[in-house]
Amino acid sequence: MKNPALLEKASAHVNALFRERKPDWARFHTAEHAKAVVQACREIGTACDLSAEDLEVVTLAAWFHDAGYVEGIQGHEERSADMAANFLHEHGYPDEKIARVAGCIRATRMPQNPGNLLEEILCDADIAHLASKDFLKVTERVRFEIEHHMGRKLTQAEWLTLNIEFVAGHRYFTDYARTRYELQRSQNLAELRKQFVFGTRQKRRENHV
Repeated sequence: MKNPALLEKASAHVNALFRERKPDWARFHTAEHAKAVVQACREIGTACDLSAEDLEVVTLAAWFHDAGYVEGIQGHEERSADMAANFLHEHGYPDEKIARVAGCIRATRMPQNPGNLLEEILCDADIAHLASKDFLKVTERVRFEIEHHMGRKLTQAEWLTLNIEFVAGHRYFTDYARTRYELQRSQNLAELRKQFVFGTRQKRRENHV
């Protein structure tokens, strides 16, 4: 990293932001998620042979990519990009690099649409949890946020349908992420489908009682 002191300040700033302003409904998009995305960015970026400068840019973007969640879900990417830009301006970061950081953050908006390698790396890191071995536990925290946003509880069938569509429809962009994450993502998807089939059969049995 070219400027480890700045990265330490970014980490401290984002951690303090979530500690002081994180809404109660934000169960997945937290400082812990930001840290996990930073770690995944460093892993993918190193595998992609990023320069120290580029790795710094994408790591700064990773710290700030969900900062806007403290003000709500809708439009959080744009707020996150603004928060990153304001922080980096205050610390004298070059405008050209700030624009690249903001571009990485905006690329994470669903459906993801990265335009260069750094944006691809952040997008892949942001969704690395789809290939987590504790995905089923992690995704329940996502469910809580979605239910808050929708203003109602989802049935198990509704939630599994949404989750299956999302996991099945997602693709990783970098060769490294495809190699590193694809098998576990496929296994997690298979488990979701298995739960859906089991739940459907159970419901039919209940209806015939």
